[in-house]
Amino acid sequence: MKKQIGITYKLFACILFFSAIKTTAQVGFFTPTPAQPLHIDAGKDNGAAPDATKISNDVVISSQGQIGVGLLNPVTKVDLRSSSDQRIIGLGTNTQSPAAAGGGAIRYNAGGFLEYSDGEQWIALPLAPPTKALVNASKSSAQSISSATTTVITNWTETVDLGTGAGGDFDPATGIFKAPRDGFYLVSFNITLANGNIPKNTFIETAIESSQSTNNIPVFKTVNSYPAFQAGAVSNFIGGNCNAIFNLKKDDTIRFSVRHNIGSARNTLNDGKLNNLSISEL
Repeated sequence: MKKQIGITYKLFACILFFSAIKTTAQVGFFTPTPAQPLHIDAGKDNGAAPDATKISNDVVISSQGQIGVGLLNPVTKVDLRSSSDQRIIGLGTNTQSPAAAGGGAIRYNAGGFLEYSDGEQWIALPLAPPTKALVNASKSSAQSISSATTTVITNWTETVDLGTGAGGDFDPATGIFKAPRDGFYLVSFNITLANGNIPKNTFIETAIESSQSTNNIPVFKTVNSYPAFQAGAVSNFIGGNCNAIFNLKKDDTIRFSVRHNIGSARNTLNDGKLNNLSISEL
């Protein structure tokens, strides 16, 4: 009797030993060839060469602890991006406090919208995307631009400003635009100075400047030069334009400036068709 018990213990120990070895390998449920440390073929249909349709009912856990549903190589903690047309997450209602749920949690509100927790309160996600920033403005009034001095162009006349804040996103009096949110902004600027003498070896510089310098080009400039004239000088209008794309953070600003070295102050031309700007959020 004791001998039989001893044999039973030894057999049990061997089973445990080989089970331990087995757990260090890949484990497959309903599939003989698991693709990850844990692989479940819920449809039992993979076979030797499963296609995307067959894999769509599989669930895997990678060695990094990433869960894949409907795909074999997840690249995020939970990855649902399979060929299935059911790659969605269902969220339900709950009564947890935002602190208990933690910042970043999402729940469904019975009122018909989603909420997320910032760790202190449940905040409703907007049902519609925000209106993108769009500004168009022109300038028909004269503004003196001194020689050899950078001058910010002010006192614009807005034709469009889709900003939802008080006064919109652009302040026409100061000529400064404030970004309503993080994003990319396409900007265009045109300016023309009144007719006057243009000495040789002079230039006009138009610039669009952003307050954001991290991972961004902070200033775009265009220079129109007048290197020489047969008569030494001519009289005409001078102008320039500049275009830019900025990667802005919320509340970053954009302003527009002009600089020239023609030797004397020159006013902007009284024509809004030749003095204008536009800002479009991409």
